Amino acid sequence: MMTNTHNWQLIREFYAMFNQKIMAEKPSEWAIDPYAWDTGLIRMTPIESWLWHDIRAADVVVYPQYPVLGFFVDFANPKAKVAIECDGEFYHRDKSKDAARDAKLREAGWSVYRITGKDCRDGVDSDQPSKSAARQFVQRIASLHNIQRAH
Repeated sequence: MMTNTHNWQLIREFYAMFNQKIMAEKPSEWAIDPYAWDTGLIRMTPIESWLWHDIRAADVVVYPQYPVLGFFVDFANPKAKVAIECDGEFYHRDKSKDAARDAKLREAGWSVYRITGKDCRDGVDSDQPSKSAARQFVQRIASLHNIQRAH
């Protein structure tokens, strides 16, 4: 069983400091450094870390552990109202709880996407990560919602 090592209040305070800046930026541009979370403020599960690697490699603008409606979304672009959830085996056994949470997000205008831990892991050791299920998943969402930085 995994233990929760997040300081949720500190994460809320972090985003509260930057929320105005995040909301003022285009959905396809970072308002804060996408490597700011490497300081240890947010500790990701292995599947979140694998997906975060694909997110950054694809230059998709989503923020990890973003507070929305009283809970935390694994990755979110609050400007575009896009939420991405990584469904690990342990934390997502209760599908009805996830469905209720997704319904609340959708009622508030959010688009919610879920990816399995297996798909997050797919391609991690590949020499062609751009072909992985996770990378394709991230790129599809980015294309649908215009949340990928222009190169």
